[in-house]
Amino acid sequence: MNQASIMKGESLLKEKNLEVTYDPSNQILFCRWIGFQNRDKIISGGNKILELFKKKANCTKILNDNTEVTGPWQDAAEWTVTQWFPQMEKAGLKHFAWIFSENIFAQLSAKNAMPDSNIVTKFNSATEALEWLKSKP
Repeated sequence: MNQASIMKGESLLKEKNLEVTYDPSNQILFCRWIGFQNRDKIISGGNKILELFKKKANCTKILNDNTEVTGPWQDAAEWTVTQWFPQMEKAGLKHFAWIFSENIFAQLSAKNAMPDSNIVTKFNSATEALEWLKSKP
């Protein structure tokens, strides 16, 4: 099962490199990153996700799908871990399921962007990630 098939609910954002959908029944924000990412795209997309997340008062969970990401985005990893994640936690993020890309360079970037926090868990499949999020309060 890929994320496109589990992204049910309200479409909040649809751009060339990022789609965001909200599932109100499970209170999960689905973020699907697509194609090559760079620092500007990551920061712009991250800020949009933050604003959309803040608008969903009861949402505490994100499924972040990088399976379609190609290439490295290393230059945005530090921003993600030092600025974006702290802002997301302050906004109420409690559980973040991160599905890694099969692209080794994208994987390395994602690993460097992961905070040393128990809110983020890495997955290789959308099914596992979704089940984990559904099991969380």
